[in-house]
Amino acid sequence: MGNAPILIVTSRWDTTAYAAAEILRRNGRESAFFYPEDIPQRGRIDSAFRQGKWSNILHTEDGPIDLDDIKAVWWRKPFVSRPSDSLSPIEFPYARRETEYALRGVWDLLLSDPEVYWMSNPHHIRQSGNKMLQMARGAAHGLTSPRTIVTNDPEDVREFYDRCSGRMVFKSMTGPFLLPGEVEEFTPETFIPGMPLVRPFTVDDMEKVDSVRESACMFQELVEKKYELRVTIFEDQVFTCRIDSQKNDLTRYDWRRQDSSPQATVGELPDPVAKACLAMLDEFGLRFGAFDFIVTPEDEHVFLEVNPNGQWLFVQEWVPQLRLMQSFVDIMTRNS
Repeated sequence: MGNAPILIVTSRWDTTAYAAAEILRRNGRESAFFYPEDIPQRGRIDSAFRQGKWSNILHTEDGPIDLDDIKAVWWRKPFVSRPSDSLSPIEFPYARRETEYALRGVWDLLLSDPEVYWMSNPHHIRQSGNKMLQMARGAAHGLTSPRTIVTNDPEDVREFYDRCSGRMVFKSMTGPFLLPGEVEEFTPETFIPGMPLVRPFTVDDMEKVDSVRESACMFQELVEKKYELRVTIFEDQVFTCRIDSQKNDLTRYDWRRQDSSPQATVGELPDPVAKACLAMLDEFGLRFGAFDFIVTPEDEHVFLEVNPNGQWLFVQEWVPQLRLMQSFVDIMTRNS
């Protein structure tokens, strides 16, 4: 086992990363945090090309990180770089674009080193995060998904609503809230209100459906639930959490809408479904994935999505018997 720190690329709000770093420390391994949002205001990139080779050092508030010393990277949830607000409306996007270009070069150089372990490759995370692609790959591996449309044509939505007999949900494709760097003036108010969590489309919603013209939108047939499964996979280790979302009116349509922890227990996943999940991760080139399934009253498993970089600490907090943290720590320690 080496002594090199494990590089964690994330954002400052990432409580899962902090918890994992503490467990790694208790297991004798140190972590180095890098926040791309700090570049260039609170951090620096120092890259030099000499004698046919790049050397890359990331200077952070906690000290320098020499990437030649890194043997394992955990790519979590980084925000984009944040240039100075003193720049003009023309200078700001240019500075961000140049910084992002340099950072991509740094990561691609590190990705090209066969001795560096990644959980997971950020290019693979980006590609596999598309829900449309996920559903196609899932179907190819035998998984069933709800009937779905993506459109900005209100008439398509009306026709689909009728085909679903009025049992239809809207689903955000990119996440239910805005993040720092996505709006010019980020405040807590941009993060919380109006989160478009999954819920049935109503008659009142249909009266406003012309607003669909403003953006591509995803709509799905409403699937009846017996309960739901959150399936978390690290490499070949599968952890299944059963969420009894139908026992609380607040979580009936989206278990993220809660005022307390839902009823969650260790779940069971049929072998064919587990094999399909593992095959999808392998096809996407991922070492981690968080899958969401509906189990219908007829016990059919309906695949909703896989988050290639989703949250998972809450699963262990809900169901301590699912030892996700220890699995993660063992993998990162073994491969660094």
